[in-house]
Amino acid sequence: MGLKETLFNLARNPPVVSRMSGKKLVYMLAVIVASLGMFMPLLYGTVPFVRELLGSDPLPKSLVLMLLGWAVAYFTYEEEGKEGFTAS
Repeated sequence: MGLKETLFNLARNPPVVSRMSGKKLVYMLAVIVASLGMFMPLLYGTVPFVRELLGSDPLPKSLVLMLLGWAVAYFTYEEEGKEGFTAS
C-alpha cells in the first residue's frame, strides 16, 4: 500500500481521537495527569530528570498534581447512554 492509498484511508476513516468530543479528551488527559501525580514520588526516586525538575520535596507537588487532575476529571466526566438505568 502506497502513501496515496494510506492518506486516502486516513481521510475516509479518521483516527479515534478526532472523533472524540473535546470534553472526553480533556477527561482522558486529566486522568493521565492524575495518574502521573500518583506515581510522582516513585518516579522521583528512579528518574534523575524528575529529581532535577521537582527539586527537594516531591510530595506536595505530587499531591497538588493529583488533586488537580482528579478535580478536572470529575468535572468533565459524562456518562454515555445510561440515563435509564438505576442501582435498584
